[in-house]
Amino acid sequence: MDHHGTHKIKDAPWWMWAIALLGLGLVAGSISFMIYEEAAGDSSPPDIRVDVDSILPTRNGFLVKFRALNEGGSTAEGLTVEGVLRNGADAVEISNTVIEYLPAHSRREGGLFFTSDPRQYHLQLRARGYEDP
Repeated sequence: MDHHGTHKIKDAPWWMWAIALLGLGLVAGSISFMIYEEAAGDSSPPDIRVDVDSILPTRNGFLVKFRALNEGGSTAEGLTVEGVLRNGADAVEISNTVIEYLPAHSRREGGLFFTSDPRQYHLQLRARGYEDP
């Protein structure tokens, strides 16, 4: 029985096989990359930025409200935020707080208490350290 106009798979030219294999490789690679990205995600270390929101007088001094942003790809636990009031090179007063949990690409707000008016000095806020979860 002769089938005219039909090709058997083994009759396909070599270049068609090459294109098919290349396509299969690209699809498999794309799927593998998506699975990897989903599993691993952005594994860069925490990258913390601390910005002052406001300075408010309180009954016993002053409150510096701040916002801590984690622009990195990993969570920071037990993040220590330090505020220093400086008069030139001299540290006039230091205040610290701990943010328990700051996930990747997120923000938390907090406050630091000072007895001196932060507006009378140079105020520096920075992240001092953290733990890996």
